Amino acid sequence: MAQRTYPGHTLIGNIATTKRRAKGDVMRQLKQERQADPGAESWLLMFQGEYQPGYWITLLARKNATLKAIDTELRYVWLECCSHLSAFTIYGEEYSSYPDRWTTEKGMNVPLGELFSAGLTGKYIYDYGDSTYLTFKVLDLVPYAPAGGKDIELVARNDPPDIRCSVCGKPATTICLECLDESPGDAFLCDDCFGEHECDEEMSLPVVNSPRMGQCAYTG
Repeated sequence: MAQRTYPGHTLIGNIATTKRRAKGDVMRQLKQERQADPGAESWLLMFQGEYQPGYWITLLARKNATLKAIDTELRYVWLECCSHLSAFTIYGEEYSSYPDRWTTEKGMNVPLGELFSAGLTGKYIYDYGDSTYLTFKVLDLVPYAPAGGKDIELVARNDPPDIRCSVCGKPATTICLECLDESPGDAFLCDDCFGEHECDEEMSLPVVNSPRMGQCAYTG
């Protein structure tokens, strides 16, 4: 069975890529546009929806940035709605956004250089109620720094999936949360069809390019 292709674009040079080609395409763009500097090493990371592999992003993270910096970027790009708790799981250990100070629970103020190595895989959760689950892989350690003096840079991401209105087939813009629970196949609607939809107008969320689409109060 052929593996599915998950298309996207690099944010350096804005060239078309896929999830499988993203590492190589990002590296080629970095070599063309930036000066290599072994003293500015960074981790090249890929995150994806654990149960939605078509949603993926590639990050460039300074070697000694913290897990907290990555958590902040993931929230900004993909997840933040109501300041929920989050956690990484690495080597079987959990690193929480708000560790309980009365226990031995670990926090996220840990330098990546103490944890990461090329090929490492791990997991991430945002929100312990209406949870969004991600997995990640450390693709490589590369001699380039994130742009603008930042700790983390988004360097590639998936293109928005082609989600169609369940009534007319036009591009969907809105999710009816009532239908999503009862009849998921009828939940995605364009503006016109949503205007004629019978469910509660307030029970809706926008269609967005994120694995958290349709969850909690996430609007992108």
